[in-house]
Amino acid sequence: MSAPTLVDVQAPETARSSADARPRRVVAIVPAYNEAAAIAATIQSLRDQTRPPDLIVVVPNNCTDDTAAVAEAAGAYVLKYPGHNEDKKAGAINFALDRLEPYLIEQPWHTAVLVMDADTTLGSGFIETAVDELAAGVGGVGGTFVARPSTTALGFLQALEFHRYGQVAKRMGYRAFVLTGTGTLFSWQALRDVREQRRRGVLLPKGASYYDTHSLTEDNELTLALQTCGYLVRAPEGMWATTDVMDTVGKLAGQRKRWYLGALRNLAQYGRRMPGHMRWTYWRQQSGLFLSAVVAAVYLIALVASLAVFGGVDFRWYWAAPTVLLLIERVATVWRMGWRARLYAAAFVPEQLYTLLLTFIYTRAFFAFVRGERGGWAAT
Repeated sequence: MSAPTLVDVQAPETARSSADARPRRVVAIVPAYNEAAAIAATIQSLRDQTRPPDLIVVVPNNCTDDTAAVAEAAGAYVLKYPGHNEDKKAGAINFALDRLEPYLIEQPWHTAVLVMDADTTLGSGFIETAVDELAAGVGGVGGTFVARPSTTALGFLQALEFHRYGQVAKRMGYRAFVLTGTGTLFSWQALRDVREQRRRGVLLPKGASYYDTHSLTEDNELTLALQTCGYLVRAPEGMWATTDVMDTVGKLAGQRKRWYLGALRNLAQYGRRMPGHMRWTYWRQQSGLFLSAVVAAVYLIALVASLAVFGGVDFRWYWAAPTVLLLIERVATVWRMGWRARLYAAAFVPEQLYTLLLTFIYTRAFFAFVRGERGGWAAT
């Protein structure tokens, strides 16, 4: 594919309330770190869209494999990051947006940028649905991630978790909680507004570019930034992004600790800059996670104490009632996934152990946050 025409055209001033703010041009940006095995499938999923992007840009950064060559052979426009990229994924996306700005700026209100992970494939109607949703005042439209098939029990438990998470947006009126990095279509004008507000350092924490390169969870932080700037964020039904799961406890722990610690640091960073309704939504989630950790700890302490002092647990039938209700809910919420999911949910214990593992990881992240640890980013 030939390179875009990078001409410097001054953007016309256009009202944000334009009657037809749906994008007419879509540019896909795919940051990639050692994804030679997956990048061709990612690019093909973009070509197979009912509304394909007008340009597919792959940004290999810090790669030691053939990601760039494979992407170029698949027809993508390859922008190699010069030298070593200290800012990882966020730095790669910022680099691409800066290089493409003259191309994008021609019609800022009718241009959209799709950002997706290089190990992800999108459902065929992903972009078409997102374009229809990206109306005036909407800053980003994110997809719902689903798990790639896994042969491990740990991987399948994540698939159940992802499926249930997909139902959260529906209960929230299809408002996105986080614009996931697996696939989100952004308004180009909204991204420019975020960059401008970062540089001013009043409405948003001080920064220099579109994505915050200091955040452990750059997608979560950008979701907060867009909403703080007054944009809506959407997660409509039917936008599926298939992504990898963590098949070992070590990888899962590394991924989730980064997610949990990053989210806590983002909220602390924004503080009172965040509108009241956002503080209620996001801190309520953290309160729920913290409460679940406390309940789990109290339960385990009580169980150990009961076994140590009384030599067992005095069972009463009515104790089982909440468990039965929870069991019904677990099975019902994954029913559409098929018989394997129903069996896992009905077995009950595997999911409870998985929840306990996540609670333990969150507890570690919470104490790391209290201690002021910055945390680290690792490829997962």
